Amino acid sequence: MKKLLAIMVLGLLWNSIGLATDKTMEELLEDNYKVTKEELIKFSERYAQKIFTLKKRKKVIVCSVRIKKISDVANSSKCTTP
Repeated sequence: MKKLLAIMVLGLLWNSIGLATDKTMEELLEDNYKVTKEELIKFSERYAQKIFTLKKRKKVIVCSVRIKKISDVANSSKCTTP
Protein backbone atom coordinates (compact mmCIF):
# COMPACT_ATOMS: atom_id res chain seq x y z
CA MET A 1 0.00 0.00 0.00
CA LYS A 2 2.87 2.39 0.83
CA LYS A 3 4.53 1.61 -2.50
CA LEU A 4 1.31 2.39 -4.38
CA LEU A 5 0.96 5.70 -2.56
CA ALA A 6 4.61 6.57 -3.24
CA ILE A 7 4.21 5.75 -6.95
CA MET A 8 1.08 7.92 -7.18
CA VAL A 9 2.74 10.89 -5.44
CA LEU A 10 5.88 10.65 -7.56
CA GLY A 11 3.78 10.35 -10.70
CA LEU A 12 1.81 13.48 -9.84
CA LEU A 13 4.98 15.42 -9.03
CA TRP A 14 6.62 14.31 -12.26
CA ASN A 15 3.57 15.31 -14.31
CA SER A 16 3.31 18.74 -12.69
CA ILE A 17 6.94 19.49 -13.54
CA GLY A 18 6.30 18.63 -17.17
CA LEU A 19 3.22 20.87 -17.34
CA ALA A 20 4.92 24.08 -16.24
CA THR A 21 5.86 26.51 -18.98
CA ASP A 22 9.00 28.63 -19.11
CA LYS A 23 7.21 31.58 -20.71
CA THR A 24 5.92 34.53 -18.75
CA MET A 25 2.38 35.81 -19.10
CA GLU A 26 3.62 38.73 -21.22
CA GLU A 27 5.35 36.35 -23.62
CA LEU A 28 2.21 34.24 -23.91
CA LEU A 29 0.09 37.32 -24.68
CA GLU A 30 2.61 38.37 -27.33
CA ASP A 31 2.30 34.84 -28.73
CA ASN A 32 -1.43 35.58 -29.45
CA TYR A 33 -2.93 33.92 -26.38
CA LYS A 34 -6.19 35.57 -25.33
CA VAL A 35 -7.39 36.09 -21.75
CA THR A 36 -10.67 34.20 -21.38
CA LYS A 37 -11.16 34.45 -17.60
CA GLU A 38 -9.85 36.54 -14.68
CA GLU A 39 -10.30 35.82 -11.00
CA LEU A 40 -9.02 37.84 -8.03
CA ILE A 41 -8.19 36.03 -4.80
CA LYS A 42 -7.44 38.20 -1.78
CA PHE A 43 -5.12 36.72 0.85
CA SER A 44 -4.63 39.60 3.25
CA GLU A 45 -4.58 43.38 3.41
CA ARG A 46 -1.24 43.49 1.59
CA TYR A 47 -1.30 40.59 -0.85
CA ALA A 48 -3.66 39.25 -3.49
CA GLN A 49 -3.39 36.81 -6.34
CA LYS A 50 -5.00 37.11 -9.75
CA ILE A 51 -5.64 33.99 -11.81
CA PHE A 52 -5.77 34.33 -15.60
CA THR A 53 -6.95 31.67 -18.02
CA LEU A 54 -5.31 32.07 -21.43
CA LYS A 55 -6.41 30.29 -24.58
CA LYS A 56 -4.97 29.88 -28.07
CA ARG A 57 -6.94 27.58 -30.35
CA LYS A 58 -7.44 24.46 -28.21
CA LYS A 59 -4.47 25.03 -25.89
CA VAL A 60 -5.28 26.41 -22.43
CA ILE A 61 -2.77 27.84 -19.95
CA VAL A 62 -3.50 29.12 -16.43
CA CYS A 63 -1.30 31.90 -15.01
CA SER A 64 -1.27 33.18 -11.45
CA VAL A 65 0.09 36.63 -10.67
CA ARG A 66 0.91 37.77 -7.13
CA ILE A 67 0.09 41.43 -6.44
CA LYS A 68 1.32 43.61 -3.58
CA LYS A 69 -1.19 46.20 -2.45
CA ILE A 70 1.53 48.66 -1.45
CA SER A 71 3.13 48.94 -4.87
CA ASP A 72 0.36 47.50 -7.09
CA VAL A 73 3.09 45.68 -8.97
CA ALA A 74 3.13 42.00 -9.80
CA ASN A 75 6.12 40.28 -8.24
CA SER A 76 5.92 37.00 -10.03
CA SER A 77 3.78 35.05 -12.43
CA LYS A 78 3.63 31.30 -12.84
CA CYS A 79 1.96 29.62 -15.79
CA THR A 80 0.94 25.97 -16.10
CA THR A 81 -1.04 23.82 -18.48
CA PRO A 82 -4.02 22.23 -16.70
